[in-house]
Amino acid sequence: MSALDTTLIADPAQILGVAQDVFAALIDDGEVLVHEGVVPESFDVPVTAWVDMLRADSHHGVRTMVRAEEADAHLVVRALLRMEPDEVVGEEDLVDAFGEIANVVGGNLKSLLPEHAELTLPTVAAEPPVLGREMMVAQTPLEWRGSCFVISLWMLV
Repeated sequence: MSALDTTLIADPAQILGVAQDVFAALIDDGEVLVHEGVVPESFDVPVTAWVDMLRADSHHGVRTMVRAEEADAHLVVRALLRMEPDEVVGEEDLVDAFGEIANVVGGNLKSLLPEHAELTLPTVAAEPPVLGREMMVAQTPLEWRGSCFVISLWMLV
């Protein structure tokens, strides 16, 4: 079996559009902008959430990953859960809410695939499993309320 066709979802404009829709629907009407600075290769205290789109008939798929600095992830969690600005974000809230962002972004991108794929449950960790750079299909940095989030797509073979 061959890999999933990522032609439609690997377009940075498509990823940006999906992210803007997700942030507007789940969080607020704040505009998500393409991050104009340097894409961070890593974060000091990272939080990464991801979901996999897998072909039902093989192990091939695409991983949608959302990365941010932990403090920035906490900002989006507070907004999503309607928490107070100074309210402490617990591990469970972080996993649920940041994972939901990856889940909805991944689900919306999955709907653009020309073939059927199943979406896994989201996983949230400091760092995802290591994937070779050659497996990256697309990477789009986003800015929301001054915070940087990086959405990337990776081939799974």
